[in-house]
Amino acid sequence: MAKMKVLVLFGGSSNDYTESLESAASVLHALPEEKYEVVPVGINKKGRWLYFPGDYEEIASGKWNENPDCTSAVLSPDPAHRGILILEDGSYTLKRIDVIFSLLQGVYGEDGAIQGLCELSHIPYVGNGISSSAICRNKALTHTLLQNAGIPIPSWIAVSQNSLNRLDRECDRIEAGMDYPLFVKPSGSDSAAASGIAHDREQLMTMIKRAFTQDSTVLVESLCEGREFRVAVFGYDLPFASFVGELNRSEDQPMTIPADLEEETVKIMRETAIAAYQVLGCGALALIDFYCTVRGDILLGEVNTMPALSEHAPYPALMADLGMRYPYLIEKLIEQAAEHADRVF
Repeated sequence: MAKMKVLVLFGGSSNDYTESLESAASVLHALPEEKYEVVPVGINKKGRWLYFPGDYEEIASGKWNENPDCTSAVLSPDPAHRGILILEDGSYTLKRIDVIFSLLQGVYGEDGAIQGLCELSHIPYVGNGISSSAICRNKALTHTLLQNAGIPIPSWIAVSQNSLNRLDRECDRIEAGMDYPLFVKPSGSDSAAASGIAHDREQLMTMIKRAFTQDSTVLVESLCEGREFRVAVFGYDLPFASFVGELNRSEDQPMTIPADLEEETVKIMRETAIAAYQVLGCGALALIDFYCTVRGDILLGEVNTMPALSEHAPYPALMADLGMRYPYLIEKLIEQAAEHADRVF
């Protein structure tokens, strides 16, 4: 039987570059050579695509792009090619690809951009489609759809950049609907430097202006004080949810699986995770954040359509607790991408 040709794409120009490398190193080690012909392609921080023929440990260490054997590569958008063009001896050679496993995160990785290129190429790919990726990357749009579906989320208000010249009026609107402290963040960016907590109007105005440096829409939310949880969801037509993991503030044990919660609370979180997954049109995988506030309210925080996939990251850890051990999980993601390709092409 011919080996399946899998393009593993990693790196990128987002703030999640290092996390993407860690995921790629784990995924590459998990793929059995007797079953897959793996084509590793990295994107450096400047956005250059490079075919990487070296040792996978160089990816984990971040030194992969220093390898002298790296060569220019590009994913062809021409469906007649259905593959990657690799520079060899001064000319490009076409290598056919069966499935693309993109581990790009953040901007261009989970906002629909790389998904669009994959669809232009007519090559099946692991992960969510264009629309669900773009929706979940836009937190204001995500909140709107979840709220309309009756899924509980933190109180929130979106502020557009064209309101910058009347920011005092916008702050009046925010303060009329929510109490301090408030959490401020760009709607479509994960920049920690542009996010934070405001305790009064002066801080609120400063943080909104800072968030506008990363996005044209800013989200202001009621700060959820309490416990934080994660639920992993897997699948297409009949998605299923993992048990609940609790996020800890300890480096020794970043997440407790399963979380110490009442059975009914676990049931609510798992059912809500699947409901949100379906409302947002997700398919393949997602990692969903929940809060349990000091008042006991269960609120959905965010939906991550391309979570970190290093072996001990939250998503694989939650799926392993459910019985899907890491190598099996990675292969199932590839298999379902190939099986559901007819929905796109």
